[in-house]
Amino acid sequence: MLILRRRLMRGFAQLLLAVAAAMPVSGHAQGGKNAAVLRSVAGTVFQQPAGGQVRVVPAGTELAVGDTVGTQKGAFALVVFSDGSRVALRPESAMAIRGYSFKPDDPVNDQMSMQLLKGWLRVVSGQIGKRGDQAAFQLKANDTTIGIRGTDFAVRICDTDCDSDAQGDTEGILPQSGRLGRLLASAEPLRRLRDGVATLDVHTDTPLFLGDVLVVGDSQAAIGLDDGTRLVLGPGTRLALRAEEDARQRRAVRLDLLEGVMRVATPPRPRARLYALLVNAGQLVGLRADTAVDLVCESSVRPGALACEAASLASREGVADVLSVDGLRSLRPGARARLVEPATAPGASAESRGTPRPASDALVERLIDPRDIAPASVRPAGAGQRPEPGVYAAVFDGLISVANPAGRLLVPAGQGAFSPPDPKAPPRLLPVSPDFMERDRELERSRLAPDECIR
Repeated sequence: MLILRRRLMRGFAQLLLAVAAAMPVSGHAQGGKNAAVLRSVAGTVFQQPAGGQVRVVPAGTELAVGDTVGTQKGAFALVVFSDGSRVALRPESAMAIRGYSFKPDDPVNDQMSMQLLKGWLRVVSGQIGKRGDQAAFQLKANDTTIGIRGTDFAVRICDTDCDSDAQGDTEGILPQSGRLGRLLASAEPLRRLRDGVATLDVHTDTPLFLGDVLVVGDSQAAIGLDDGTRLVLGPGTRLALRAEEDARQRRAVRLDLLEGVMRVATPPRPRARLYALLVNAGQLVGLRADTAVDLVCESSVRPGALACEAASLASREGVADVLSVDGLRSLRPGARARLVEPATAPGASAESRGTPRPASDALVERLIDPRDIAPASVRPAGAGQRPEPGVYAAVFDGLISVANPAGRLLVPAGQGAFSPPDPKAPPRLLPVSPDFMERDRELERSRLAPDECIR
């Protein structure tokens, strides 16, 4: 075991010495103090001070300008800087701290400079990324430079390993940017609420995110989720885009119907997991692959409830599974069900506890059938494409700039960028964040968000 560990250290030392020497230290930590600390360590994590020896380090290790930090296979490291910035290193990755200066009362001299040497990392910016000069933060990866302004993003140097990750299992993992889809068509913009506050209206092709509450005006609205699910919302409908987590910490999209009428059609997917998509219309309804249902809200949402108190559901195609206090029942095509909020079930009448009542066919049939919209036309352009060698960026929140010697572009939340290995080729914007970076088990948001527990 000792011999194996020494071999690992020698191999990693050669890697770090080869890449860490490529750029000189360009800054200083304030007053010679340490810049950051290893807040969380899982597996074998290495540190190499400037001009020093590589050593295995535990959580709590302090890091200074000039230090290089690396992770072995299966390892994970969370680095927290004194300004509150958080950097998560995925397995088989290495990062060097090139420059750092932070004083709470001196934003003019803020500086944070890092270099990704291998693999990939995720950054949630602290004070340096939120105040003062936008040029105060800089992350280098090969010939690519990343700049930020108050954001959450990931950067990865891709080679052959990216392709294998792109084909991996992402069951139960939702996009870390929270992007779920986009508005496909509507005669008028939709109102969007977040935390009860109105934000920018939703126009055609506008991205939709977890936490959005959508309010339809006097016309129908067609929505596409990035997995190929199609929704058609009737006039006056209110829908909340939320998530559900089970005991095994697998997450699913949950559509909370607050008012109105909705038609849903899921795409055909091999090995689709039950409850990958949930509809909450008084009770949770799990939609399998190739399923179509119609829902009519019969009682508007009560204060404190997540969805309308009662609704009618009609199954058109495939299988819909209704979860209630009495267990699970599967609805086949042609079946109807009355849905009741579980919290009200004990005191509800026998009729409201589950006696089927036909949905308003006239109201539903006036809506477009979502099955007439091809799933392939709903999925974002470029989704599922295999990654090429180069540098990828995925933006989960805020805005970043991506530049190389040939050009520069701005990348908003929910989108991504690719910088080719040829420095004469400019970076290009991706319509969505790369899926193999959006749905990663190692870099879940809960490990990085300042108001969340860090393990």
